[in-house]
Amino acid sequence: MPETTPAPRLFIGSHVTYHGSITEMHDRPLYLMPCTWFGHCDACWEQDDEFGEQHPMERDHFMAVDLTTGRRLHHARRAHLTPIPHEWPADAVAFNINGYWYAAAYTTAGGSGRARAVHFYTTEDFMGRTWCHFRKPTPDVRHLNEQGRRRPVI
Repeated sequence: MPETTPAPRLFIGSHVTYHGSITEMHDRPLYLMPCTWFGHCDACWEQDDEFGEQHPMERDHFMAVDLTTGRRLHHARRAHLTPIPHEWPADAVAFNINGYWYAAAYTTAGGSGRARAVHFYTTEDFMGRTWCHFRKPTPDVRHLNEQGRRRPVI
């Protein structure tokens, strides 16, 4: 049986190219976001239900946005996306939130002891931010909390 190489990790906030059935979205860099970033996706909720409260370690669907036109490609399959290589800053931490990977920079308070805003790097030269709730502080969470304490609040 031939060995297969694992699919490259897709980071939210990075650029990808699309090669699926919607040909007008081909041949341009698209900005990668979680499938539910701008609203509700029934297929995402179906996948969540399949796993109960456990989210998969890798989501197989995303939203890709053409930043020049604002056109969105909802529920793009991982198999139809190819990451455009990008070098993340040295302090970036590969961090998984609900099955989506982020190049996390730091965390800030999110309203309770376990809620945090995770600030992440993007290929668009701005910091993205998403909220999440941690069941327990892992070493990565503690590291990101410490990095947040070292950064000025803006």
